[in-house]
Amino acid sequence: MHFNFINRLGIILILGFFYVTTPSRGDEIFLKDDFDAPPLSPIWITPNLSKNALRHITAPARTGKGAVEIRLFSGAMAQTGRDGQLTERAELREAPGVRLTMGMESWYAFSFFMPLDFPIVENRLVIVQWKQSFLESYKDRSPIVSLRYMGGKMRIDVVRDRGKRKLFNQPADLRNRWVDMIFRIKPITGKNGILQVWKDGVRIVDYRGPIGFKDDEEEIYFKFGLYRDHMKIPMRIIFDRFRRGNSFETVRFSTQ
Repeated sequence: MHFNFINRLGIILILGFFYVTTPSRGDEIFLKDDFDAPPLSPIWITPNLSKNALRHITAPARTGKGAVEIRLFSGAMAQTGRDGQLTERAELREAPGVRLTMGMESWYAFSFFMPLDFPIVENRLVIVQWKQSFLESYKDRSPIVSLRYMGGKMRIDVVRDRGKRKLFNQPADLRNRWVDMIFRIKPITGKNGILQVWKDGVRIVDYRGPIGFKDDEEEIYFKFGLYRDHMKIPMRIIFDRFRRGNSFETVRFSTQ
């Protein structure tokens, strides 16, 4: 009896330790970065940034003491895409330790600022995206959710096994002002996927349906910056007030 008691006590202690030290899925969701000053937060990694592409600035800032400016120069991080086009990029992406998985619902909020001289181009230009990790390198597919700015139009796409669908594509001059975005995303390859988007407090997307690919990995990650077809002209964009949470209330802007 004494032996059985010790065994049971040991099992209880082990399970109790596991329960206390293992975070719940809800705890894993929350992230915050106001980009007030260097160094860069460890929630980000920079494999898609060339030298001098990133800097902290004090103005303009959406909130707090600063923001982060991302600059893209011609030929930076050049790569040939699957469509044969030469592309270039300057992006921050979520670090592996903070990434979420397919099926998890999360809310993202961030602000971006395009300077007055930001060029309006017809070429591919992606400024925010959610990527699903892929099992095979040749399957490096389009982002499952993306925010694009092409020809003076703001566009939001969702991608699933059946292909790409444009959910929003409207003219918008986004330059010389802060644009506040909130995304509610639940990537599921079945019919229960969710994507809702608010721009400056107004909901512009309300989608229910498949998001992502059945034959890729479960991991997804968020990226922001500038990804485009090759161009000779430089670009720069500013980001501030990043939040990731489990509800609208945890990421909302104070004016909303």
